[in-house]
Amino acid sequence: MSTPVSVPELLRLRAQAQGDSVAVTFEGASVTYAELESRSASVQTWLQERGVGKGDKVAIFMVNSLEFLYAWLGVARAGAVGVPVNTSSMGEGLRYTLWHSDSCGIIADRDLLVTVDEADPVEALTWRVSFGGDHPDTVPFAELLSAAPASEFVALEAADPMNIIYTSGTTGMPKGVILSHFSYVNTGAYFAEHLGLTSEDILHTCLPLFHCNAQQTTLMSGLHLGAKVVLNGKFSLSNFWRWIEESEATVTNLLGAMLVLLAKLPENEGEANNPLRYIVCAPIPEALHRPLEKRYGVRLVEGYGLTETGTMACINPPDATEPGTFGLPLTHNELRIVDENDEDVPDGTPGQIITRTHLANAYMSGYYKEPEKTAEAMAGGWFHTGDAGYRRPDGYFVFLDRIKDTIRRRGENISSFFIEKVVGDHAQVQEVAAVGVPSELSEDDVAIFCVLQPGATLTESELSDWCGTKLGDFMRPRYIVFRESFPRTETGRVQKFALRADGVLGAWDREASQSRTTT
Repeated sequence: MSTPVSVPELLRLRAQAQGDSVAVTFEGASVTYAELESRSASVQTWLQERGVGKGDKVAIFMVNSLEFLYAWLGVARAGAVGVPVNTSSMGEGLRYTLWHSDSCGIIADRDLLVTVDEADPVEALTWRVSFGGDHPDTVPFAELLSAAPASEFVALEAADPMNIIYTSGTTGMPKGVILSHFSYVNTGAYFAEHLGLTSEDILHTCLPLFHCNAQQTTLMSGLHLGAKVVLNGKFSLSNFWRWIEESEATVTNLLGAMLVLLAKLPENEGEANNPLRYIVCAPIPEALHRPLEKRYGVRLVEGYGLTETGTMACINPPDATEPGTFGLPLTHNELRIVDENDEDVPDGTPGQIITRTHLANAYMSGYYKEPEKTAEAMAGGWFHTGDAGYRRPDGYFVFLDRIKDTIRRRGENISSFFIEKVVGDHAQVQEVAAVGVPSELSEDDVAIFCVLQPGATLTESELSDWCGTKLGDFMRPRYIVFRESFPRTETGRVQKFALRADGVLGAWDREASQSRTTT
């Protein structure tokens, strides 16, 4: 089999080699490789009949489903560029993504088309497709699948764009990251080969398909191997292990917050007798790493990457994992830790993580229509991640924090990530987010927002006293807020900017409590 340079070429080769094998399942429904190619070829025909050509942009605004894959792959077969839209988008942010991407049409879930309408429709959207129910002025998704399958996909090169993925703009409007066909093919192959996966493995994800993690590591690895991929909807703590048992999945990808929630589940006899070989996750709290491996009988592998790095930049070797680190650079990548002048800092010294690849098109091609921001991010030929970390003498890298999430208090830089790791160890704390809030003494004070375990009796004062035994005084939170839940992105990440916006008015205040105690 020749090495494919595009996603449609890889799918064609897979359909020819094992067309009758199950490619993907989603909540009871399955599709073979031959069916996956045929249905995406029908979508290609429909798009081309609407005048969609090579390089045109098509928005996909859908939750996880097999239909998402038909649309996503059909757009690629037509030579067009997919614009998978975060399903939590609304209002000005949604309108900006659709407008800025130059999308000529949109394929969306019926319920999400309502959100598009509310965002003030973008005039450039000349057609709209609805899945899951009728909607005014739209074409039903079934019409796309009824078109005759195109016999040939549009010729594509490795550098041709596959998707534009908009990053969550917490400090401004989102940026459109252009990822090439080669980026997809390369990441899928590397992920599979790094873990030593085979066609007998079953790859699972409940991460959203609009994000590069599920697309590049799970779906593309499945295509690379000819293995079965099992999709589920949004992560569910109560359903997760049932999903794994029923699917017989051997590898799954999670986010750190999901792993913390799994660690809080009551222990059950026999829970280590599950089919998983690997949970790939980032970040993995160091204190949970080995205990969770032992508890669930699975190898935890932590890695690091961003949309701009084609999902992966660095990962632990599966047979030599080092808890508390995100591993070693991929064989075709380099990582450095630098100061504010881009000068290397000694091992063990915190700085910004920057990275580059030696494979053309493995990382992003740039930010769509943002040449100045692309140049800034790629200064000196290195992608500047905006993340803080350090390199250990043994070559393993450690993540500290997003630089913008670092808390500055009394002249000290404090890692919100470190505070979260420590506070999250409390038995009655289910989840925690630490942020800096303005201090009357300038700089920041530390605030923690906590979701407690069901039935917890913990008070803010008790938690504060406990923190006093675990954290240095300069890191100890001043404000503590108990909440029922956190605002989240569709990828499950806590929206810290929303917590900062909520502020600490009415929060438990350690300094005020101490003042009352001494008077």
